[in-house]
Amino acid sequence: MSRNTSISQTSSQIHTKGNAEGSLVDPRTDALLQITAAIETAATLDELLLLALNEFAHLLDVPLCGVSLISSDGQSSRIVSTYPPQVSLPPATSLEEMPNLRRVLKTRQSIQIADLGREEIPAALRPLIESEHIRSALMVPLIAHDQAIGVLILCSIDEIRIFTAGDVALTRLMAGQLAVAITSFRITDEANRRSAELETLNDIAAAVTSSLDTHEIYHLVVQKLNEYFRVDAGSLLMRDDTTGDMEFVMTLEAGKEKLAGVRVPHGQGIVGYVAETQRYEIVHDPQNDPRFYRKISEYVGYETRAILCVPIVVKGRTIGVIELLNKIDGLFTEEDGQRLMRMAATIGVALENARLFQQVTTGRDRFEAILNSTNDGILMADMRGVAVLANPMAAQLLSISREDLLGRRLDDLRDELYKRAFEITTLPWMGDDKQATDVVELGIGGHSRRFIRHFTLPVHDADGSEIGRLAMFQDTSKERELAQLRDDYTGMLIHDLRAPLTAIMNGIMMVKRGLGGPVTDQQSELLRIAHQGSRTMLEMVNTLLDISKMEQGRLHLDLEPLSPYAIVDEVFDRLRVSAQNQEVHLRQQVGVGLPLVEADRDKLIRVLQNLLDNAIKFSPSDVEIVLGAAHISMTDGSSAYSGSFSVTLPPLADGEWFLFWVRDYGPGIPKQYHERIFEKFGQVRRRKVRGTGLGLTFCKLVVEAHQGRIWLESEEGAGSTFAFILPLTHDEARSIAS
Repeated sequence: MSRNTSISQTSSQIHTKGNAEGSLVDPRTDALLQITAAIETAATLDELLLLALNEFAHLLDVPLCGVSLISSDGQSSRIVSTYPPQVSLPPATSLEEMPNLRRVLKTRQSIQIADLGREEIPAALRPLIESEHIRSALMVPLIAHDQAIGVLILCSIDEIRIFTAGDVALTRLMAGQLAVAITSFRITDEANRRSAELETLNDIAAAVTSSLDTHEIYHLVVQKLNEYFRVDAGSLLMRDDTTGDMEFVMTLEAGKEKLAGVRVPHGQGIVGYVAETQRYEIVHDPQNDPRFYRKISEYVGYETRAILCVPIVVKGRTIGVIELLNKIDGLFTEEDGQRLMRMAATIGVALENARLFQQVTTGRDRFEAILNSTNDGILMADMRGVAVLANPMAAQLLSISREDLLGRRLDDLRDELYKRAFEITTLPWMGDDKQATDVVELGIGGHSRRFIRHFTLPVHDADGSEIGRLAMFQDTSKERELAQLRDDYTGMLIHDLRAPLTAIMNGIMMVKRGLGGPVTDQQSELLRIAHQGSRTMLEMVNTLLDISKMEQGRLHLDLEPLSPYAIVDEVFDRLRVSAQNQEVHLRQQVGVGLPLVEADRDKLIRVLQNLLDNAIKFSPSDVEIVLGAAHISMTDGSSAYSGSFSVTLPPLADGEWFLFWVRDYGPGIPKQYHERIFEKFGQVRRRKVRGTGLGLTFCKLVVEAHQGRIWLESEEGAGSTFAFILPLTHDEARSIAS
């Protein structure tokens, strides 16, 4: 049975009942009884309006009647029901376009329009009036609880009709009852909708708290909103904080997911506008809206007829947008927009919490994956020094299961490791962190010997407060093997290259002296260049040999008293041409009356030559490079010296010392390289001039062989000072205080 048939039968029953009682009541009372019966039998607002309008049509003998209700904001009115029922009803019309209806609402008095043909009709209502040939109209206000909620309209067709005072009074009386009933249904509908809204939000909240899958959460959110607002399709877009683009994370059309990963560029489309303004937007004609981003609809072949779009705002920041398309049972209303805005606020908090939880989970998984895949053993301890985190490599290097490591004190684990070591070497920390401990190299015995490098670092939170310590364990066994192979290979090269290089140099000199025939000036110059290159290579080979001997403690020093003035002059003579080519200026800063220093002449000159040559290479043009020397006497921790210098001295034992230094104004050396630069093949990265990485190693070993110490003072962009200090004589064993 159809709904209209049911309504007609109900109406007939009401008429039959009324006729049977007709002899007992007057027409006005009979009309009220029949309206009351219609109100009592209606299950929904739509059914109430149809039944009531049916009664009005029969009782007042009008061919057409309808109800127009005012929007919640009081700015427009829309015909919501007619009798006989219409296939399609006009859209909402602004009250500004309907002066007669506005006057009825304002005065709360009924008015008659005898001839609508003489009135100015709004464009939205004109098709209905013309198609039905409506001629006259009686407009009666619907008032409930002292509020005008709409207008009851009774119409005549083709002919002009003047409603009597009795018709108007009867209509007004029945309209009051209808208005109360409409308000009651509205309150009930609103309560039901609010209940459904809360149920939808509860379902979403339950999904967020019970699922860790954001995709599943996005799907449920869009599904519930589509069902609640009865739309063809709905989308959830999340904002990319880096680019500002809006990304489709979930779109459901007829239950099918679409558009995942598709982006709307920053600020474009209705979604971009809503995201920026943080206000909802209703668009009833998107095809003619310049903000409409039609590429998405064209991409999926979807016809967008209406849009309701609201921002998802959390703590004043737009994190996403909800977009609903094509409402099934009518048009989107301001009430829909306000309701979805309320829901979006709650949904936003749930989505943000889910997103943050997902970020934490993802970060934790990535961190654990990194820890598990690194070749370094890592232990993290809290402020009490108790291990709270350990990776598999730490368990392997320490030969303790991962579970047994947790809860142990770092100090206890380190002591156990030290007891197993057959060799312990302490090295200075070469990083920037002053809170890091020294680096310790341990040799661990057993069925397979291995070497472990160990150090600890502080762990800070986002505010910079220390929250624990990180203990690092690195297996350096392969590194040592490679270093030994390199040393063996270097030793082989040293011994195999010296003999052929010496033969080449002797052959060149013989040819240059004319033993093979006359030599032209041009040939002589070429031979000189070849001899110089061979000599440079031989010096490099000799440096490697000397380094190897010094590392093994087999280097013999030919000590003799030397004049510091003669040493400095000879170094300057060797590098004067190089300085001129580099356009730098050399200056001596040697004190007056300096004593002789006991040293190996050749080795000392090569040390100063290496330091000065480096200063020339790395200095810009037109700067000054200083080579200085000074005599220092230490007595009970106090120093007296001859000559001036600006070098910070290390702790020295009592006695006589001799200081040399080279000051340049080059690019400077980062602090983390100050110790590493003296290692074999150790160089500062990003330097334009490259070398063998052996010169400073040679300097360090020679100085230490003389019972001295070499160091560096430098800052990036402020130049460098290389300095070393030697005991004045070797008659008595002297050493630098540690």
